[in-house]
Amino acid sequence: MLHSLPALLNDLEARLIAGEDPIPLLATVRWQEVIGWPRDREEALRLQTRLRNLKILITTLEAPLRATLAKLSDSATYAPKGGVPLPPTVSVRLHQNA
Repeated sequence: MLHSLPALLNDLEARLIAGEDPIPLLATVRWQEVIGWPRDREEALRLQTRLRNLKILITTLEAPLRATLAKLSDSATYAPKGGVPLPPTVSVRLHQNA
């Protein structure tokens, strides 16, 4: 299936904002078949800005989960590279769908 890069980014952003899991969308993408890549510097800069904004969105959505995990943990709040060790009450398989 062909995916347009701008449409793919729109779908990804919409799913993230709606609180949906983006993995099914990303799993269907055949990256070698993605079309709509930037053709000039201006388009590349717009794409870079768009990707930076998506990264900020993902980080923002991740923040409450990180705060919850940090609160559940008895260890120090800060860890190398911003990592928070999982407390024993949270399953390692938290990322898998039920």
